[in-house]
Amino acid sequence: MKQIIIAAFTAVFLFQSCSKKDDGSKVFRYNEPNGIESLDPITCNNYPALHVLINSCEGLVEYNKEAKLQPLIAKSFEISDSGKTYTFHLRGDVYFHNDECFPNSKGRKVTAGDFKYCYERVCNPKVKTRGLWVFRDKVVGAEQFSADPDKAKEIKGFIAQNDTTFIIKLVHPFAPFMSILTMPYGYVYPKEAVEKYNENFGFHIVGTGPFKFVKWDVDKELIFEKSKNYWAKDKEGNALPYSSIDGFHVSFIRSSETEFLDFKESKLDFQKPGIDVYSQITDEKGNLKPEYNFELVKQPYLNTVYLASMDNPKMEGGKDNQLTQNKKLRLAIAYAIDREKIVKFVLRGKGTPGIHGAIPRGMPGFSEDVKGFSYDKEKAKKYLEEAGYPNGKGLNLTIVYHNDESQRELCEAIQAQLKEVGIDLKIDEMVGATHRTGQNEGRLKFWRANWGADYYDPENYYALFYSKNETPTGPNTTHYKNAKVDSLYELGLKLVDFDERMKVYREIDKIIIEEAAWMIVYYNQYIYLKQKNVSGMYVDGLGIINLKWTRMK
Repeated sequence: MKQIIIAAFTAVFLFQSCSKKDDGSKVFRYNEPNGIESLDPITCNNYPALHVLINSCEGLVEYNKEAKLQPLIAKSFEISDSGKTYTFHLRGDVYFHNDECFPNSKGRKVTAGDFKYCYERVCNPKVKTRGLWVFRDKVVGAEQFSADPDKAKEIKGFIAQNDTTFIIKLVHPFAPFMSILTMPYGYVYPKEAVEKYNENFGFHIVGTGPFKFVKWDVDKELIFEKSKNYWAKDKEGNALPYSSIDGFHVSFIRSSETEFLDFKESKLDFQKPGIDVYSQITDEKGNLKPEYNFELVKQPYLNTVYLASMDNPKMEGGKDNQLTQNKKLRLAIAYAIDREKIVKFVLRGKGTPGIHGAIPRGMPGFSEDVKGFSYDKEKAKKYLEEAGYPNGKGLNLTIVYHNDESQRELCEAIQAQLKEVGIDLKIDEMVGATHRTGQNEGRLKFWRANWGADYYDPENYYALFYSKNETPTGPNTTHYKNAKVDSLYELGLKLVDFDERMKVYREIDKIIIEEAAWMIVYYNQYIYLKQKNVSGMYVDGLGIINLKWTRMK
């Protein structure tokens, strides 16, 4: 049965699905072709949900537009000299959105106890969290709680000293700790909403952010309205969000052609163009053709695109999988890919060749001295034979991608390149939400993958090669496991000095490249289209749409 979630029904008339040309409303509209799986922060490890949650929920701290860390619900904080105790002093004027989960539907003030509740929920394996890895080996008591929440009762390293003072005690210093608090796993929401909506909480989010949930007609439309009681103001003292915006809508059109047509007709305010659209609207230098009356924005993007395979034979995706625990076969594929041609002819310059390590260009710690894979047809054939499949004989490989035009074209190009070394690769399309769920549940064998940074620290990438971070409780979707990598990763967690950490991470680079843990294809670039009547919104370096400062003419 299709699920329709409705709140604040009286406000819905403001948000009828039609173009702004028809109704004159000041609603920011964008499309999410791959769908949204859930808005529960503890399951949010994907962009479709991130775009919504960053505009409706908040945590203790945040990154601003310039990627500088700053207080948010915490008005100030202190870090002890030992680097193991973090004390946050909360603002006294932050309230949860009005919602039926509260008495008289009136949102209450956020307290330190709410953060303790939410952070312990992140660490509770009984509630389908994907964030066990975030606090588990960092916060005092988190590992014991994650192993047996009924026995541990609480996480002693999360301390609500009083309503406005929240303390976190770490097992050992962890340099990027403040950064991980900016992720959705660090967002706060009321226990009342979780208990009222139960399994449907992910379809009825209650937060503190600039926009408030109204309605979700799954796979059709998601509606948020401006929070009239939002606490933040701009530097001039003006209330946010500005009076020129009423809310935002998310549609779920799967056709890229229909999506672009809606954008051209001003039914959408934002669009990420597919390769065909990008080629249509730009000249040979990649500049927007003069006949189009909208803006084309290009910017750096901390996102690595790669081919992934399940390496755990115990998982569904690892059973009868010729790539599982076959390093030589992965190396053959890695060397068979001509990344320069893919960037030039398939991506039309929308990215840079993935010839280095997992860390993308622009992330602190990126180095061109890290040598990854470059096209080498003879090496590919050599490793293919050593893998037990001379000239591809006996191989039966299928790569899956989620229903996106650019991903299809990428996989078709890789299919053609692998054919040149004897690998007859099949390609298969999968609905976006199903593809993400398949990764998290270990059901995929071989797939097109990408990892966009959650925060501005290279540790966020190396966490994907740590065996204790296997999905569904962590981000290691391939279930890659190497004892030396685990040991180095754990050492890196204890090092506060960045340069010393990078020395450790360089050792990890050598191992994961030698084993082709990822078959990296390219480092992404973020390109989007925006209507000229929209200002103030921006996409940050992590690729997340921020609407707090949006103005609409």
